[in-house]
Amino acid sequence: MPSIDLDNEFLELFYNITNSKPPKEVNLLELKNQLINIVDTLKELNNNAKKPIFSKAISPIPLEDEDLKTGTAILIVDDLGVITYQLKVLLSQFDYDIDCSQEIYDAVNKYKKRKYKYVVMDLFIPTEREGFILLAELKKMAAASGVNTIVGVITASPRKEIEQQCKMRGADFFLEKNSDWQNSLFNTMKNYIDADKGESGDDY
Repeated sequence: MPSIDLDNEFLELFYNITNSKPPKEVNLLELKNQLINIVDTLKELNNNAKKPIFSKAISPIPLEDEDLKTGTAILIVDDLGVITYQLKVLLSQFDYDIDCSQEIYDAVNKYKKRKYKYVVMDLFIPTEREGFILLAELKKMAAASGVNTIVGVITASPRKEIEQQCKMRGADFFLEKNSDWQNSLFNTMKNYIDADKGESGDDY
């Protein structure tokens, strides 16, 4: 049996897990660094946790239809499979169902079917024009259906005017992808979720 190159084997496994298509050119070093960052973030979060966290979002047991109808869910939107995978692992710590989308039409269709409580979306999918369209459409659908959907926008762009434009279109929070953006996103989401849990009396 011929030997398998480790890099190719890893890439094939990674993109099968994330159900995404690899880009034409894959920077293995960048991919490795991104995965290391998310692992380090999870280690830090778990070390600081007051109690164990278990997640049904990454459970191998399929969820029943009733769970999908009534459970609080998070939608992650980013055109890069690496980022959607990172965020799915990170946000699964909240024990909510998590779906991912890599383009705006799929994201809109998913929202129509499920009315997500939380949406975390990249602005450039692949350009800011599409991101602004999706943001406005999500808030419009949420208002029409009477759902208080929290929409957070993340972006690597340093342009200050973008945050104001996102807030004008209804974004509940805005985060720039700096060196510590995973922790910032986790803590921001935790604040929203803790507030919701406190109002409903639920627990993780």
